[in-house]
Amino acid sequence: MMSMPVPKRNANMQIGDLVQKAGIYTKPGVVTEKKEDGTVVIDTDPKQIDRYHKYGNTSGLTPQEKARFNSIMDEVMESKEDGERINRLQEKIDMVRTEPEGKRVFETLVNQQSILIRYAKELPRVYGYDSAQITGY
Repeated sequence: MMSMPVPKRNANMQIGDLVQKAGIYTKPGVVTEKKEDGTVVIDTDPKQIDRYHKYGNTSGLTPQEKARFNSIMDEVMESKEDGERINRLQEKIDMVRTEPEGKRVFETLVNQQSILIRYAKELPRVYGYDSAQITGY
């Protein structure tokens, strides 16, 4: 673990945010502690990275939001078929979309769905969408 100063633009770093590299340290890690002097402690243990970023980069989410995202993705990934995963993830996205405190988790789930769709080359069978944004009908 190392302690690095946090530049002003990164003052909003959260515990668990991914750090690809820091200065001469080129090994990725996660923020495990924020200190009063503006430095952060970065842990490069792969188990710590997996703890917060099991399915994708969840930097910017609070530790509670990261845990919620990972919990939802654990449930989605129980399915063995990509199409089933995409449809289950869509159900979760539609559920989180309606929660006032779920905006950032919602956005991260949508990003993760895009990755899964590109990988599987499938789309969800049913999905919700804001009718005001639909064009060309």
